[in-house]
Amino acid sequence: MKAVTFLGNGWVAYWIILVFIYIYNRSKFKESFFLLFLTQIVPGIFDITIKRLVSRPRPIVALHSLIEAGTVHVNLLGRHLTEHSFPSGHATTAFSLSVALSYIFPKHRKLFYALAFIVAFSRVYNGEHYPLDVVAGGILGYTLAKITLVLYKRIKKINGYNFE
Repeated sequence: MKAVTFLGNGWVAYWIILVFIYIYNRSKFKESFFLLFLTQIVPGIFDITIKRLVSRPRPIVALHSLIEAGTVHVNLLGRHLTEHSFPSGHATTAFSLSVALSYIFPKHRKLFYALAFIVAFSRVYNGEHYPLDVVAGGILGYTLAKITLVLYKRIKKINGYNFE
């Protein structure tokens, strides 16, 4: 699960995806790059803003005394964060990437969303988030990426913009 969680890390996933797109969809690389950037930056800004406003502690902090007493078990694999649990940035990233990748590679839509669900689950499994954190992150990423995609298509259509 620790390895799976890296798929929701924007700095890791974004570059892997760009290399993949460059290899398999080179003719639309510029457009894909721009679209991926937009569908990541908009949800990302909202995610960070909400995290700072809510400032919910992570499970490891909130449940510390219960964990020490042995009444609650939290899986912690490696280093863990202590602040800003809500919403899950990994879930936001995973679902917003799924929206963009589903547009770029529509035949693989189910795979992208399945991976997003696995990333979201891994955040709870790894003890980094509560279930509500990942649900909120998933909804946030999906919704804002969809809105961004709709606006992107409209602007592209109105301006007749061609990336080639």
